[in-house]
Amino acid sequence: MDLELRGKSALVTGGSRGIGRAVAMGLAKEGARVAICSRSAQSLAATAADIRAKTGVEVLQIPADLSSLAGVTTVATRAVEHFGGLDVLVNNAGAIRGGDFMKIPDEQWMGDWSLKLLGYIRMCRAIFPVMQQHGGGRICNVVGAAARNPSPGYLVGGTANAALINFTKGLADLGAPSQILVTGVSPAATATERWESLIEQQAKAAGQPYEDYRADAVRAYPLGRIGTSEDVADLVCFLVSARAAFLTGITITIDGGSTRGVYP
Repeated sequence: MDLELRGKSALVTGGSRGIGRAVAMGLAKEGARVAICSRSAQSLAATAADIRAKTGVEVLQIPADLSSLAGVTTVATRAVEHFGGLDVLVNNAGAIRGGDFMKIPDEQWMGDWSLKLLGYIRMCRAIFPVMQQHGGGRICNVVGAAARNPSPGYLVGGTANAALINFTKGLADLGAPSQILVTGVSPAATATERWESLIEQQAKAAGQPYEDYRADAVRAYPLGRIGTSEDVADLVCFLVSARAAFLTGITITIDGGSTRGVYP
């Protein structure tokens, strides 16, 4: 299946590790030119070198902190100037921490929301007019299954994720007249360093041993495993492609069937 991504330009935030890295690699394998950003210049350099070696495509690396408006502006400006526009935006940067609701300080709520919730909103606000000027584009927000599966040990993240699903739908309505298609994917447990760290935080908040808490978390998945970054990346690449030209305003939960609900 030809996704018609060859020659397109894409920006993937949080693109140096985990899901973001897999998305950037997937887009590059389809022939898209890719810009990746994260706070770690070293991780960016290693990922960019790997993508170039495996795909031969152009990769732009932009170190920046997306928890600030200045950081978002820097990334958006550099990517647009380098590529002369932008066809695809994948918002992925944001590692919201878990913990005991009564013990999480206000600074943690605001800090984590500044990176993920406000980071996504600010990046869309920066790129949206560029796509309007160029006749359309694709935006995909990597959200999280906690948006629809509340957990007392992850209220900071679940609340932000629920807001991002609302934002995705509203932005899709705004973008439709300009042929800007906006979608989201909500991964459940995915085998990344971030997930392992989150499970450790939640186990501590629940007062349970890490190994037992992790085993219980994996056991809840009907397929007998948690997801991989590539599972999520394949869905993202499809959603931002020409093969998904009539899909907008939806957020797909990718969880191996674990969510107990009848919504997508």
